[in-house]
Amino acid sequence: MAETKPQIVMRSGPIPGSSYYLDKAEVSIGRDLANDIPVPDAEISRRHARFIVKEDGVYIEDLGSTNGTFLNGVRLSAPKRLTNGDLVTLAESTVMSFEWADAETAAARTPVYAAPTPTPEPVQPRREPVYQAVQAPVPQRELAPEPTPAPKPRKPWYLNFLVILLIILIIIGLVLVFMPASWWCFLTFNRLPGCY
Repeated sequence: MAETKPQIVMRSGPIPGSSYYLDKAEVSIGRDLANDIPVPDAEISRRHARFIVKEDGVYIEDLGSTNGTFLNGVRLSAPKRLTNGDLVTLAESTVMSFEWADAETAAARTPVYAAPTPTPEPVQPRREPVYQAVQAPVPQRELAPEPTPAPKPRKPWYLNFLVILLIILIIIGLVLVFMPASWWCFLTFNRLPGCY
C-alpha cells in the first residue's frame, strides 16, 4: 500500500492551483512572509491559521484572525480535524482543499508557488571617501537695519504750565461771571451800588 502525505491545494484566491505538503508538525498560514504558507491577500491576517499534524490526523486552528477561518462553511472556534476533500476558507476569498496524496505523486509534484526565500545582499566593497574642494562661502550682503523713527520733539515745560494756568483762569472767570449778586456784595463788603 502506498504511503500518503497531507497536502493543501489552493482552489481560489491570489494563488489558485498551488499546493503545499504538510511536512512539519505545525504549518502556519497567513499574509506575513514569515509563515510557512504566505498568502498575499489583504483580507487575511498576518498569522491567520495553522495546520497541526498529529498521529491521528491533521487539524486546523484559527489563530484569532480578523475575518475568520471556515471549515466547510462553518467558522472555526476551536481546532478541528480535517478529512479528505474538506474545504478550508480563509476570510472570504481564499478557498483551499485538504487532500491526502500518495508519496510517489508527492515526490514528483512541485508546488506552483513557493514561499520566497530572502536572498543575502551582495557585500559592497568599501570605498575610500572622496574629498572635494570646499568652495569658500559667498559673503552675504548685510541688510541695512531698519531705520528707527526719530523721537518726537518734546514741548518745553513752560508750555504745559501756561496751558494749566489758562484753564484755571477760565474757570475762575466763569465762576465770577455766573456768581450770584449776593456773593459780590459779600466779597466787596457791601461797597458796590445796590448792596445794603
